[in-house]
Amino acid sequence: MSANISIIGNLGKTPETKITDNGTLVASFSMASNSFRNSPEGRVEKTDWFRVTAFGKQAETLARYVRKGSRLYVQGRLTFNPWVDQSDTPQAGAEIVLQEFQFLSGRRDEDGEGTAMQVAPTAPVELQQAAAY
Repeated sequence: MSANISIIGNLGKTPETKITDNGTLVASFSMASNSFRNSPEGRVEKTDWFRVTAFGKQAETLARYVRKGSRLYVQGRLTFNPWVDQSDTPQAGAEIVLQEFQFLSGRRDEDGEGTAMQVAPTAPVELQQAAAY
């Protein structure tokens, strides 16, 4: 059984790319999605962070056209990966294995308004050999 998730958010970091031993390109990036709740203190914003992993052509497109702050719609399979932090406290991170994505407007400015999407390639993608996935 798998859980599917769709989110809209902004990249927290420019995608990191690697090539697996079998030659598959992998792009990984963090993505923040904001939600708002009403509380006795007023409207409260909550930010949830996700790690997104894309493979193949999708990874190539994302590595070429998005960077920190880019706004995307992503849909994929949700998994949780447990880990232990430096103080030996158990943690869990949410990861999305990308199935579909859509470019949305560009970065948000200080007023929360989107800017036009830049559809020009970023700097050439630097690839590193990765351990087998």
